[in-house]
Amino acid sequence: MEKTERFLLEMHMHTKETSSCGEVPAAEGVRLYKEAGYQGVMITDHYHRQYFDSLGDMDMSRKIDAYLTGYRAAKAEGDRIGLSVLLGIEFRNVESENDFLIVGMTEEFLYKYPETYLMSIGDAIDLFHAHGMLVIQAHPVRVRIMDWKDGKRFNSYPNVEMLKMMKKDPPMPVLPATTWYKYRDAGREEQLPHPYVMRVCELTECENKLDGIEVYNGNFHWAQEPEKIEGIIRRHPEYIQISASDFHEVGHLASGGVVLDRPVKTSAELKDALLDKGIVELIRR
Repeated sequence: MEKTERFLLEMHMHTKETSSCGEVPAAEGVRLYKEAGYQGVMITDHYHRQYFDSLGDMDMSRKIDAYLTGYRAAKAEGDRIGLSVLLGIEFRNVESENDFLIVGMTEEFLYKYPETYLMSIGDAIDLFHAHGMLVIQAHPVRVRIMDWKDGKRFNSYPNVEMLKMMKKDPPMPVLPATTWYKYRDAGREEQLPHPYVMRVCELTECENKLDGIEVYNGNFHWAQEPEKIEGIIRRHPEYIQISASDFHEVGHLASGGVVLDRPVKTSAELKDALLDKGIVELIRR
């Protein structure tokens, strides 16, 4: 394949049409990335039980139709303006809060295996691998500082400030996200020891099955602990390392990305480029 010096790709992008947390319509997001100088984006809308349960009693084929709405709108706009739009998913099963970016995804796979989120993470990874896909864990050591101000939840500290706060003495309590869910759902959130660190994601227990991790995530609403990321890479030097914006809103635009040594027009081509060590630069902004 002919190579180019620079192909800038966003590998973690959500759409308003499919991800409930997405604030930007797919076509608008594609145009924004084109204007920001990117040559491609991978759509990675959330793929988990909560999303599919929210669609009600329709059959799974129609649910997959609904899920693909964001990607298809992005692809149509990308084709129109000359931006590569690739299909990916941000996968989460029912066992934990961990998320995984699946590279090499196809529509045919989603229609054939729509309920992978009900599988154990090990079995799901095996299935993705059996169909030639790569599994990259997104934001594997993700945390957020939660506080209580003026009678309501406050969790808007920027990531740089959060990392500084976590180094203060005495250290803040660290609680899993499941504890927050329990208190929130019972209407007793103010009883938690504010401020505290909510730990949402950890490296999966199936770490030896992973193909890579997201070493940098540009979503400023969350923080990743650099020392822990470095520790993971020392333990797994074979991992593919990516950077991504985790685009949900305009403020996340172009805050991460990978520079490839070749153009990619399909998810399969991206998978091949990653396996061929085609990443030449990680964007961190």
